[in-house]
Amino acid sequence: MNILIINGSPKKKGGASAFFAKILRFMLFPHKVTTISLGISKNYREIFDNLQNTDAVVLTVPLYVDSIPAHFIHFLKETEQFYKNNKCRFMLYVISNAGFVGGHHNQAHLEQYQCWCERAGIKWGGGLGIGGGVMLHVLYKITLIWSGIQFIIGVITNIVYGNPFLNNALFLGFANSMIIMLFFYSGMLFFEFILAWVIRNKKSIKNKYTRVMLPSFIFIIVANIFMALTGLLHGRLVFSLFKKAKYT
Repeated sequence: MNILIINGSPKKKGGASAFFAKILRFMLFPHKVTTISLGISKNYREIFDNLQNTDAVVLTVPLYVDSIPAHFIHFLKETEQFYKNNKCRFMLYVISNAGFVGGHHNQAHLEQYQCWCERAGIKWGGGLGIGGGVMLHVLYKITLIWSGIQFIIGVITNIVYGNPFLNNALFLGFANSMIIMLFFYSGMLFFEFILAWVIRNKKSIKNKYTRVMLPSFIFIIVANIFMALTGLLHGRLVFSLFKKAKYT
């Protein structure tokens, strides 16, 4: 079975869409899976070269203002024409991730792809809407970095005090961090596993929705802090983020 995963994020590398694509690809082993990042390029030759021999196509796309990102609309138009002019037989699946915490924020986004499939004559396999996609991606990086730092500090401390440089306490601390991270990821992992099973068996499902396993009120606080820090890293003071835009 040939599976093509298309990362529809405009980012050249990294990003939540690429992160979810990697997890799905791992779950689709040992099938032949090809992953292509679209970026903002309008050269779709590599993708089109794979479409005719593909059984399933998975789009991992971020949600932009409850709709399809502008650069991806152009890709869909070109793909529709290519599909009609060539003998393609793939089924389409979509993973939509939103910065908002609610998974159902992705509903309209997924329905747009479903409508596109009906128009183009493509088989719709179903979609997965993930809320808090950016937070899930950032938590992964922070947890691994923090766990690694704690592990290194623990090893150095053991050496300084003449203890065995590796002990059960170090591994237990690392395991606790991984368990906490897996709890936050539990909904996303469960539904991506279901989607992978559906793809493997060439079936279709109703659109599913999940989110980061974090209470909404905590999510809002953490998200605000994250946005403020991101603004500072890009040279923007916090109060400047609340200014109204001036239109001429």
